[in-house]
Amino acid sequence: MNARTYQAITELFDAHGISYTPITHTPCKSSEESAAARATAGYPGVIGAKALLAKLYFKTGEQFATIVLPGTHILDKEKLIHGIPELKKIRFATPEEMMELAGVMPGCMPPFAQPIFPDIPLLIVARALQEFDQIGFNAAYFEKSIILSPKDYLSVVKPSFIVDCSDPKSSESH
Repeated sequence: MNARTYQAITELFDAHGISYTPITHTPCKSSEESAAARATAGYPGVIGAKALLAKLYFKTGEQFATIVLPGTHILDKEKLIHGIPELKKIRFATPEEMMELAGVMPGCMPPFAQPIFPDIPLLIVARALQEFDQIGFNAAYFEKSIILSPKDYLSVVKPSFIVDCSDPKSSESH
């Protein structure tokens, strides 16, 4: 599944004429490890695009969503709930749900929903991601990243929502 997902991502970027840089690095399971690996590979200024798979509960039903925020941030669930109409509650997907819906393990979820992941209808991007020059994300593998501009990323993924839903990590949250 990972090879198919990686290929679908690169084909999507290629089809839209998006400039991106694929890199291979030591396996990483956290935003901090990924940032260090990308820096070692020659990309020290790249901010991670952390992808969280979650189940959202709306007044009219429930749906899975990929939520994308800077790797240096944490999700603020209250801001997310207030920023999306009709949203009542959120919970993170289990590792089993992540494997079933995206075919990946926690830590290598790429920041995509449909069409890359047909069973994940919503893509929510934290407004703060737009503040950076370059973003990088683990592309369905612990040891592969893709680097590109947030503007190019957003032009291709067409998020369901861009909302203020993250806060910078404080020293207490590490």
